[in-house]
Amino acid sequence: MDIKHIEYLMCIVDNNYNLTKAANRLHISQPALSKSVNDLERVEDNNIFTRKRNRITGLTESGQELIASGRKIDHEFNLMINAFQTTSSERKGTINIGIPPVIISTLFNEAIPRFIQENPLIKLNIIETGAYDLQKMLMLQDIDIAVLVSPATYPDINEITIVKDSVSVWFNKNHRFHDISGVIPFTEIVKEKVVSLDDSFMVTYQWKQRLRKLQAEPNFFFQSGAWDLLLNMCQELDVVTLMASPIGKNFAGKNIEHRQITPFFPWNISLCTLDNVKHSQVLDYTQEWFNNFFKHSHEL
Repeated sequence: MDIKHIEYLMCIVDNNYNLTKAANRLHISQPALSKSVNDLERVEDNNIFTRKRNRITGLTESGQELIASGRKIDHEFNLMINAFQTTSSERKGTINIGIPPVIISTLFNEAIPRFIQENPLIKLNIIETGAYDLQKMLMLQDIDIAVLVSPATYPDINEITIVKDSVSVWFNKNHRFHDISGVIPFTEIVKEKVVSLDDSFMVTYQWKQRLRKLQAEPNFFFQSGAWDLLLNMCQELDVVTLMASPIGKNFAGKNIEHRQITPFFPWNISLCTLDNVKHSQVLDYTQEWFNNFFKHSHEL
């Protein structure tokens, strides 16, 4: 007995034991349906239906138990098929994801290849630009997900934090900060020549806000969107920069170090989507995949 037989039996019961109506519903001939029932009873050596003058009139006790169990099996089978089809649709489509260059090279160099390998039917379009532009693109629904330094500055943006770290001050080993033990105060940083990521980066916006609260004006020496250039300048010149602590893992320079800042400067990274827009299944799946990837990476 298989799921097809169960469907045949339930259809006969649901059509008041009228084989002609049941056969029409099943899109088979009435003789073929009769033969299927007779063959099943013969193979199982048990009567499923009661009969009068060779016409099916009802269910035997065994038949009642079989139909009750069959309905449960049919329900579970349909749930399984729906789940399979849903999973299939979740993993097929196109996702536009915006990631700032610093974050993509620092955090996503393993995540993106893994995602592409595990989800070959999802086309991942990656847009690399600064946080301000990405927030605007997200609000205009030009991208589906924006990876941003938290907190986002626009309303109606839902954030899922995937990384929690901090911003450090970077300098070479000949700089005076090398001789200061422990954290470096903001009040000392503003006395130095500062090279900084340009104003399209959320970190730059955040630390300028902090300095304004301290009524301090930084001495900007140079700004750029290239984090490796800035770290190289810190290595060679008597300048400092503020940059996320994990970035240094990708920098090969030896004559450079970094310290925590006081007050503490968090660098939290979030997967951001619009709150007031209906999400596709593939979008929800993609967001959950990256969330789980970074959660697992953190546990390791």
